Amino acid sequence: MTRRLVAIAMAICLPLAAKAPKAVMPIVTDEKVDFAAGGFIEVTGSVGELNIEAWDGPGVEITVTRSTYRTDTPQEREQAQRQLTAIKVTAERKSPTELSIHTAIPPRGFWAKVAGRGHNYQLDYRIRVPRDTKLALRHGIGDVFVSQVAGDIDAYVRVGDIVLQLPSAGPYSFDAQSGFGGVYSDFPGSYRTGQLVGERFAESGASPAKKVHLRVGIGGITIQKVALATM
Repeated sequence: MTRRLVAIAMAICLPLAAKAPKAVMPIVTDEKVDFAAGGFIEVTGSVGELNIEAWDGPGVEITVTRSTYRTDTPQEREQAQRQLTAIKVTAERKSPTELSIHTAIPPRGFWAKVAGRGHNYQLDYRIRVPRDTKLALRHGIGDVFVSQVAGDIDAYVRVGDIVLQLPSAGPYSFDAQSGFGGVYSDFPGSYRTGQLVGERFAESGASPAKKVHLRVGIGGITIQKVALATM
């Protein structure tokens, strides 16, 4: 009886396995931009996984990986390539100390016409910046991870988590709030919970403290204290 059940299960699963979506070869773009230390970088329109790392290299390095899934037929693979190349990530250097990185995603009608289905893509960003860069991040759906950036940080995520790894030296002024989720910090400060959901963490550091302003619609915020490391 057991063997018969196994055989039936395999017979059912094999057709499903044959149609299982396969990963399309991702499209990876890499761009380097001249940028002075202590400048300001704005990231807008991003979705997916946004990773920003401090480094000691020259300027800014932007690596974006676009990927999607399709059944392994030539037509669908071609559609996937068209879908991914239509997602544009541009870096505009407004001055030696000011850089704007914007993601432009085609409207809904494009996906129905080209891909024949919904938004089935993933974006992964790796942006390496000078250590004392000031950041303003406006992110849609997905997680944001910032590592060892010591400048002011102003970040908003609609749905997803924010994780900051900050140099322990500080000092910092914190204002972090989640509309639907929790906030955790290795640094001292005060917590306040909303009437129903959400949480806020705040601390006013002595001048000239670095300002950290974080907002999440749905998701959590984690602020970690780390030792400074060269990258």
